[in-house]
Amino acid sequence: MGQVVKLNFSNKIENENMDYEFKVYEEKLIRIRDSIENYLCQFSANENDELAVALAAGRYATMKLAQLTGEAETKNFVHDCIKTTLNN
Repeated sequence: MGQVVKLNFSNKIENENMDYEFKVYEEKLIRIRDSIENYLCQFSANENDELAVALAAGRYATMKLAQLTGEAETKNFVHDCIKTTLNN
């Protein structure tokens, strides 16, 4: 699960330091992603129920993303995640 999924932040970051700010934000996303994935893997092992943890995390993620980015961007993100995992 180690890839960064491409997101369109062009309408979120608009200034002269866009490249620098995007790089800093990308590093933040990677740090948070890795931390959350490690936590979820550990929680799945502790509960001995990967499906329940995946459903709960997926529900939270898709609902929150839809609120923050809209339906189309959320569907694109989820589709990219599915493609990434099936290619590994």
